[in-house]
Amino acid sequence: MPATPTVRQAFCISDSLSLFVPEWEEPVLARALVALATKASPAICYVGAAKGDQPERILAFYQLAQRVGFTPRTLNLFTPTTDDPDAYFAGADIIYVDGGSTRNLMVLLREWGADRAIRSAYDRGIVLAGASAGANMMFEWGLTDSVRTRIDPIAGLGILPGTIGIHHDSHPRRPEALAAFLDDPRATGPVFTIDDGVALHFVEGCHAGTRKRRENAGWTWSKLPSRMRVC
Repeated sequence: MPATPTVRQAFCISDSLSLFVPEWEEPVLARALVALATKASPAICYVGAAKGDQPERILAFYQLAQRVGFTPRTLNLFTPTTDDPDAYFAGADIIYVDGGSTRNLMVLLREWGADRAIRSAYDRGIVLAGASAGANMMFEWGLTDSVRTRIDPIAGLGILPGTIGIHHDSHPRRPEALAAFLDDPRATGPVFTIDDGVALHFVEGCHAGTRKRRENAGWTWSKLPSRMRVC
């Protein structure tokens, strides 16, 4: 029997609060993420480095697992049990990289070799998901307020082509910062903007669908003509 071809998928969420919704709200985005694994109770590995591996958020992740139906695991880069990148995501069906400081996240991933482990897992068909900083991490470029007084462009891992503008509706400076960066020769296309409450699904690097926590949340797609990847 021929081997099942590997399909690379990514799930980019603007804000982590749209995954960790209150108990009275249907967890639409969390259920959509779990469904991408196409198996019962998939193993999801939580990466909370951007938030300093906060115990409260890890607890919320385990509570979400009970509610939605997945097997929770964690990769803690502040108190690690191994420094072997090959072991970080062993047995995982989905990797979820939480929000927080994109700048700190990128430093920690590279220091511990988790950047290479994430890319390798994605290439093997493990679903890669991230919110806020975790979404920035996937693209060639994103925007971050890691320094709270400004919004700066930041290079991600380039797993997905182009530039992402997360939290696009959360502050008027974000659209301005994105517009300014798109005049920079470093900027790459395609260019996505996502309001809080929006998740974009990618298959083999191409946008394949959109899910929303709230119907009035928006997203956009545009291109930088000379640098756009054709899907």
